[in-house]
Amino acid sequence: PVIVAKRQRRLSSIDQIVLSLYARGLTTGDIAAHFAEIYDAQVSKDTISRITDRVVEEMQAWTSRPLEPVYAAVVVDAINVKVRDGQVANRPVYAAIGVDREGHKDILGMWFGAGGGESAKFWMVVLTELRNRGVADVFFLVCDGLKGLPDTVNAVWPATIVQTSSVHDAGGGRVPLVTCAVSVRT
Repeated sequence: PVIVAKRQRRLSSIDQIVLSLYARGLTTGDIAAHFAEIYDAQVSKDTISRITDRVVEEMQAWTSRPLEPVYAAVVVDAINVKVRDGQVANRPVYAAIGVDREGHKDILGMWFGAGGGESAKFWMVVLTELRNRGVADVFFLVCDGLKGLPDTVNAVWPATIVQTSSVHDAGGGRVPLVTCAVSVRT
């Protein structure tokens, strides 16, 4: 009973392995075959789907959670990542990190954009969603120099001061602002 609790149907380590393999892009059939080959254990595709569906439900709850009404600062940026959806393509991942009035950082959300690059039009959707989730005011919003983004911010929060910034690494390449915001201690 110490290792496997009463009425427990699966070990939590199996869930972790399934989620890890699923995150790496394996299908439910691939994961079932992996368990049969490596662990000599049978895990059905339905069980694998139930495990991954539970995580999706938790992610949906997290992405729709209410947010603080006021943030001292919000850092927004997008980074292009390679995504496999039938074929490999670059897609922007939009991220917003808020710093509340006590100085605590909170990831407000992450969104996949359509193919192409970062756009002020998509930021309008993101910022409107943040407002609808309870963010009534932002003192400062830090963003890169994307054309039209300051106007987009002021359309959602008219009193917000927009600070454009571009951070570069030692090699001269652009470092995403979100990366900088996550690494800075508050």
